[in-house]
Amino acid sequence: MIAAHLHLGTIPITGPVSKEQIMAIPEFDLAETGDWGKPHFLGTDEFGNEIFILGLNSQAQICCRAIISLAYDLGKADQILLINSLSVIGILTRVGGFLSKKMRLSGIGKPLAAKGIINSLPRLRRLVAGVKNEIQRKQMDG
Repeated sequence: MIAAHLHLGTIPITGPVSKEQIMAIPEFDLAETGDWGKPHFLGTDEFGNEIFILGLNSQAQICCRAIISLAYDLGKADQILLINSLSVIGILTRVGGFLSKKMRLSGIGKPLAAKGIINSLPRLRRLVAGVKNEIQRKQMDG
């Protein structure tokens, strides 16, 4: 979700970001178990692409395979790009999320998760920059 906000520019791609800015993001720390697998539209980027977030929990591999397979069957495979941002999120964010959601200690977990996001920003920003480069390259080729 943070990567999507970086991509859309609602979180700056450069410069400092505070814990308070992270915690003020409407979707931050709101997902519940029932939300897994439901795409949530966040906005349209500067290239005209619709940006969604999708929580998949432990089912990420099979869900991504299903999405890609369906996109191929519909002839839309070249129109979607799935990005796993969890690979660049640190342990602090995961612990904070666990405390907030599983243990119902959001007063401790949410700020801890936000601090973890701040620590992960360089990796998240590199991920987003790579995605934007890939999109630009595809547009130039297509």
